[in-house]
Amino acid sequence: MHRKLSAVALFAVMIMGIAASALITVYQLPDELTVYGAGSTQLSTLLPVSVDITDGGDHASAKIFGVVGVKNVSLHREKPKKVWLAGTLFGLRMYSDGVMVVGLSDFRSHGARVNPARDCGISRGDVIHAVNGTEVTSNADFAVKIMNSHGKVEIEMTESDGSRKNVRLTPAFSDDDGCLKTGMWVRDSAAGIGTLTYIDPESGSFGGLGHGICDADTHDIIPINEGEIFPACVMGIKKGVRGSAGEIRGYLVEEEIGVLYDNTPYGTFGRYTAVLPGLKAYEAAVKQEIRRGKAQILCTVTPDGQPRLYDAVIEKINYSGDAARNMIIRITDDALLEHTGGIIQGMSGSPIIQNGKFVGAVTHVFVNAPSRGYAIFAENMLTRP
Repeated sequence: MHRKLSAVALFAVMIMGIAASALITVYQLPDELTVYGAGSTQLSTLLPVSVDITDGGDHASAKIFGVVGVKNVSLHREKPKKVWLAGTLFGLRMYSDGVMVVGLSDFRSHGARVNPARDCGISRGDVIHAVNGTEVTSNADFAVKIMNSHGKVEIEMTESDGSRKNVRLTPAFSDDDGCLKTGMWVRDSAAGIGTLTYIDPESGSFGGLGHGICDADTHDIIPINEGEIFPACVMGIKKGVRGSAGEIRGYLVEEEIGVLYDNTPYGTFGRYTAVLPGLKAYEAAVKQEIRRGKAQILCTVTPDGQPRLYDAVIEKINYSGDAARNMIIRITDDALLEHTGGIIQGMSGSPIIQNGKFVGAVTHVFVNAPSRGYAIFAENMLTRP
């Protein structure tokens, strides 16, 4: 009797385990697949899942073990796309669409602590576009407009959640500075170094970084009005160690090679305007073609400025995660580990190649495990919303 109960209990545990695995697998499934044609495709999920794609139709059934249908997946039909992979270091300078509020600070006015910006509903992360109906173009321009406002200011702005609104602000006289102040700190530009991911040979458009550029204080993506990119050179490497992120130490060459027109969660994008270099073209993989296992990254970490391929492993694939965190990768190349410690700042945007295809780009490092980090799908960079 005892043996029969043990067998029943073991069977029940097995059934519960399979059910839990099935639930996790369904959660892992994407809502949409980009497809190039008909055929059966396998997904990298906990349990084996296949999707049979016919020549027509805009939906297909995802089936566990090829039998049990668990989800209808939308199909987005495209033609295979080829891009030149760069892996080169580049510098960028961008100017926001107005000025971003990066901090609020009280000050003394007629003996009292005041903050006019906070009082009228302005918060850190908001972007100010115009003052009294006139466009704001820079920090200095904003300061002049406030000084010349005679104490009455109407501000056109976008809140950090994306909603537009107008507010009335009454600047106060500062006891310490002897001038009108609003109680907010603003910023109009940002600059940095990263890795250029790809260039479209047909249009000259490019993508880089694999994630958006965020303000250092607010951590919000900076809305871009205009910008440019420049060549960048490696001066040295700060090696990454557990608990401290490494970085590429470099400098910009003041020779514009392109214009920036978009800063998004999927990367920075623009048009390459210099003479296009002799880069190798790779077909971009769709996400369901990517597999856990061996891959390579293309990056520039040496003073000669030459991009090189380094060995890596794709450890995890996430079809429904954050825009720039679709994969977890681990650097396995001894030479790169010795030189950089793994993934370091400035390598964001380094293309990832698997089975001869462009599958994604490096985005973030795990500070406590610098050999590992996140990556974005190539598909997400190329078909961003």
